[in-house]
Formats: sequence, C-alpha cells, structure tokens
Amino acid sequence: MFENQYNEEMEAEVRRLEAKKRAADASHPEWDNACEICGCEIPGVVEKHCKECGR
Repeated sequence: MFENQYNEEMEAEVRRLEAKKRAADASHPEWDNACEICGCEIPGVVEKHCKECGR
C-alpha cells in the first residue's frame, strides 16, 4: 500500500515538473503549465495541449 502511494506521488511530481518545464519553454516560468504546441497557459498540470491544439 505504501509503495502505491509513493508511486502515485512521484508520478504527480513528474507531471508537475514536466508542466513547469513546458511553461518555462514558452517563456512564462511563472505559469504552472503551457501548451506544448502553441505555448498558451493551461490550468492544471495534467494536459500537454490546450483545447484548441488538442482537438
């Protein structure tokens, strides 16, 4: 059980760091996430593409 919780926390941290890197790559390090394609701000850290680019 502890191992599953640890894995989930680490996966969430990886998603957060990847999203933060996308924002920094889009020249907005103050954002939490940015679209991988167009660079617009995305709420949350799960999505890699905005609604417009992720059709």
